[in-house]
Amino acid sequence: MKFVSQEVISTKTWDVLVVDADPTTGDLVRRGGGTRVGQVRVVETVDQAALEMRTHPADVVMVNVQINDNGGIELLRKLHRKYPQCEAIAMSRTKRSELCVDALRAGAADILVGPVTVEDVKTAFANVAERQTGLARLQNRNLRLREVCKRLSKARQEISQQVDLLCNDLVRAYQEMAQQLNHTQVTTEYSMMLQDELEVEGVLRKTMEWVLKKLGPINAAVYLPDGERNFALGAYLNLDTEADAKLIEQIGRTVVREVECSGQAVTIETNEQLRGHFGNDAGLMEGRTWYASSCVAKRESLAVLVIFRRQGDPLDAALRQLVEAVCPLLAAKIDEALELYNRMNPLEDEDEEGDGGTLERE
Repeated sequence: MKFVSQEVISTKTWDVLVVDADPTTGDLVRRGGGTRVGQVRVVETVDQAALEMRTHPADVVMVNVQINDNGGIELLRKLHRKYPQCEAIAMSRTKRSELCVDALRAGAADILVGPVTVEDVKTAFANVAERQTGLARLQNRNLRLREVCKRLSKARQEISQQVDLLCNDLVRAYQEMAQQLNHTQVTTEYSMMLQDELEVEGVLRKTMEWVLKKLGPINAAVYLPDGERNFALGAYLNLDTEADAKLIEQIGRTVVREVECSGQAVTIETNEQLRGHFGNDAGLMEGRTWYASSCVAKRESLAVLVIFRRQGDPLDAALRQLVEAVCPLLAAKIDEALELYNRMNPLEDEDEEGDGGTLERE
């Protein structure tokens, strides 16, 4: 930001236009203006003054208000309207107060009453210099204030952006905290529900009840491993074992097998993803959104939990997170039930190892 220098203003020479029929007025202005005055032009009529201002506007105009039958007042008014930066000084041969008032109202900054002397001109020009210096100071101050306001506005915007970011961070932190608390509450409730269950069948039945209660209308299935590292249906929700037999078999051969091989949860949302994963085996599974996660305990997959809905009713992230939080608890409870069963039935456990039963621990 560049500010106007007061020193430049105070030492600047002015172009002065004198509007007076008396030719000696020009010499009087040159002597009274001193070093402040550069070029001095003298015209004798109002029309000549208007022409001079159009071709070469002056810095200071000295107008005899009695020129052309008191036409100086109207000239001052026009100059003030068209050239507001020009300093106007009225000169009058009489001390009529109403004439002086009219000149001031027309835009004159100062009035010299005849006979005008060199000292009067000096004083008038000193007043002009003082006014311009004051205006320069005011302009500099305004420019500085504008610059400060711009910086303050920029700082305010930056602070506002930082506050917005902080608020967003706080909102996300509260959301994450709420989700964690919700997960903690859900997992605690799920664990309490299963704490008295000692058999795998009871664990799976109550798990399906929990899925229906927490996730609403949904299709779900739990697949358990058999002796050949394959998975068979252990529990289900909203499935018909006879009508959906082919679908149940296909789920175990595709989604469950992929979860077991990859060791990661699988989310499939479109038919294109299904065909990309399973090719021709995707046929009966199309038109649904799938999510499957492995239930691992002691580095061993003891079950795969599969949930699915129609594609128009997707499985959102919060729902998947709940399932993911419950899977380790389900695996731990199945592991506990299997260990208890093996301790209570050691002979049957050995027979099942030979027969490859569903409850076998590899």
